[in-house]
Amino acid sequence: MNLLKRLRCLVRGFGVCLFVLITVCSWAGVATAATSAVNQPKVVLLLHGLSSNLTTWNRLVDSQAGFDSRCSSTGNANFFKQKLKPNSEGVYCMRFNFGRLDRISTAPRGLDNARCSKSGGCAGGYSTFETLGTEIGTAITRIKRKLGDNTQIVLLGHSSGGIAARAFLQSNDANRQNVVGLITTGTPHSGTPLGRYYNYMSQNCLPESSYDSIFNFSNCARNWRFTKIILKKVGDIDLKAPGINFLSDASPQIRELNNNIGQLPNIVFTEITYDRINFGCLGNSLTNRESGCGYNIFSEVIRPSNTALNFVLNGRSRAELRGDGIVPIFSQKMSNLLGWTLPIRAFNKYSRVHIEESKQVRDLSIALSNIYRRLGWL
Repeated sequence: MNLLKRLRCLVRGFGVCLFVLITVCSWAGVATAATSAVNQPKVVLLLHGLSSNLTTWNRLVDSQAGFDSRCSSTGNANFFKQKLKPNSEGVYCMRFNFGRLDRISTAPRGLDNARCSKSGGCAGGYSTFETLGTEIGTAITRIKRKLGDNTQIVLLGHSSGGIAARAFLQSNDANRQNVVGLITTGTPHSGTPLGRYYNYMSQNCLPESSYDSIFNFSNCARNWRFTKIILKKVGDIDLKAPGINFLSDASPQIRELNNNIGQLPNIVFTEITYDRINFGCLGNSLTNRESGCGYNIFSEVIRPSNTALNFVLNGRSRAELRGDGIVPIFSQKMSNLLGWTLPIRAFNKYSRVHIEESKQVRDLSIALSNIYRRLGWL
């Protein structure tokens, strides 16, 4: 009898121990999963536009509302040796210069067979949408090697940087799975009329050498003078680069990209748009850099011919193409694309010229904080 009682007690004790062991292991698993989620690196990858570079983001990077002066270049030779620090919100900032593939043998040629002549590339101006997307994929590969395969990434693209982000997200690149959000600002999702200028020149004003004489006052000679002066006057805009043509609102490249928006993953989307500035205001005003028209292609002494401008307008008025001076407001909206069905948060702003949009710290920081909350990063 005593032996039987002892056996029963032993069995009960073993059961209790087993229950405790299972409970402890279960909580340990939950704790491990929670720790893993907390330790999942979070990154914002900044993508500049054409005729620009990674320094266009300096104001955002250096601001406390942005990244506390902490932002690493993924293309830096010492990138893997650097000790990276997140900002006060626990988010790492990364950026790089487009253009690494501008000089490959298959790179598209520009007006009059122009090629990229800069050793470090031409800011992506001589790259297709596909090769720009490839550069993003390469940057993400380096980020994952540095921070881990489970890194979560938000892409923030200005102008054509947003188009590059979409080209990447609409590709089959395996690194897409790390991207959890996309913010675009001033991005010509439906193209820009300014891109039509390239097409006009290609059809009517080649070769350039035929219009070199200072005594030539033809429309094409006038157009070539404008093409050259704009490189010096406004943000190094290279109107001979094929990238300008690809961004035209009439380009096959834009049409193909937009016909395939169904390939976009179901991630968190945000768009920042700017309105109230008539088309043709390229910016760089001496008195009001942010909202002043600056170089006006319709009124400057050195400007395109009326024939070229009418080709660009394509029967529309400047007011109809109102937006940020280069990209009409309707084109800046991803949500306007035919077939768009995904949820998106829109921030509609006013009176900022295109070349100043990447410097709008308040607008960008609000959009970033919003996407952080939607992702559960905060």
